[in-house]
Amino acid sequence: EFLRSRFPRVYETCLALGLDLATTPAPVHPAAHYAMGGVKTDLDGRTNIPRLYAAGEVACTGVHGANRLASNSLLEGVVFGARAGAHMREHRSRGRSRSAQQPAAAFPRTTEQEVRTIAWEACGIARNGRTLGDAIDRLNAIPLCSSAAASREHHELRNMHLVSWLIARCALAREESRGGHYRTDYPEPRPEFRGHSIVSRDNEVAFA
Repeated sequence: EFLRSRFPRVYETCLALGLDLATTPAPVHPAAHYAMGGVKTDLDGRTNIPRLYAAGEVACTGVHGANRLASNSLLEGVVFGARAGAHMREHRSRGRSRSAQQPAAAFPRTTEQEVRTIAWEACGIARNGRTLGDAIDRLNAIPLCSSAAASREHHELRNMHLVSWLIARCALAREESRGGHYRTDYPEPRPEFRGHSIVSRDNEVAFA
């Protein structure tokens, strides 16, 4: 009765999936509750792409470090959301910039389960260089194909594939353990990695 009244939604969800919390212990797995990092911005939410702003959990402003806390997410959403909005309002009269023609979107020819498996095996709580390098190779080996009628599932799978690849690249480059990042082959923090991992297209991972 305590579980049913205190956690009604969790209780009913587990029950619908065949697990009665009143009689059976729930299986527990470690997971990341918050993203650590995101799109690099300045203090007004501007990215390196003209007229593109980011604020909240999608952004990396520098207010969170190796351990992401729930209150930091609120800070980013409220403070930097307001700063980004004010900056956009101030510069709204400027003409739109013409961007170069973008190539057609390419989508990984794989399944959600395959990407999940690669990320789970290599990018979880305990990481090491061998499995991270193997994960990058496996993700790179997945063929890409264009689709004229891409569905929401196509886009979600592409995002999962890209984020898994970025996490694996940054985790492989960071040869130390710090905060939520733990390398079994580099269990101690190292001063040369005391900074954010910065990754961009066609460049090696940098630290600053």
